[in-house]
Amino acid sequence: MARTVNVVEQAARRDAILDAAQRLILSNGYERLTVQDILEELQISKGAFYHYFDSKPAVVEALTERLVDDSERALAQIAEEPELGATAKLQRFFGEIVRWKSERQNLMVAMLPVWYAPDNISFRLLVDCATAARLAPLLSAIVRQGVDEHQFATVYPEHAGSIIVAVVQALQDAIAQQLLTGTAKVKEVVATHGAHIEAIERYLGVPAGTLHRADARAMNSWIAALRRADQVGKYHD
Repeated sequence: MARTVNVVEQAARRDAILDAAQRLILSNGYERLTVQDILEELQISKGAFYHYFDSKPAVVEALTERLVDDSERALAQIAEEPELGATAKLQRFFGEIVRWKSERQNLMVAMLPVWYAPDNISFRLLVDCATAARLAPLLSAIVRQGVDEHQFATVYPEHAGSIIVAVVQALQDAIAQQLLTGTAKVKEVVATHGAHIEAIERYLGVPAGTLHRADARAMNSWIAALRRADQVGKYHD
């Protein structure tokens, strides 16, 4: 008789491995994370681990995908809110991105060096494409609503989502590279953020200041978090 697979139980075990990896990345940094660390953290066998993941990079890939899933769920709720106008939806959409990342700041910072490592370029592009495929339709729906409400000015709302996501991803890459130099100046990072947000506002034809712009306080927080992560790494050397 074939063994019955408990899907819920397997999903829970897989999530437990991802949770453990996340804790270890935050406490020790990605570079020091090993499969053995995860085994000891959860008191499981190698066989149990390799049933779900074939390597440490596979764990990080799955962890990243889970983060994308989490963000998509929150953003979809905003895009589908029937009582909100398009401008309010777009403001909440961008506000939610800021809130979501801020809540996971330590994890984002800890993963930043590996995410932008040369060896991960192909994977990062795949995740960026997957993220765009999920988020672009949500943004296009908001833009279409805005055009119908005479709030946004574009004759190509069906393409707007892809364009906005491309600008946001370019913004993320630009700020990440500034932060990773270790010599990022707050004024420059704030200007980078403002320039990309201004591009989106102009594309949609909305007044300057419609969308949230990062200020010096927010950027100081990210720079400080990155320095703390560096200190954690040095402490464990």
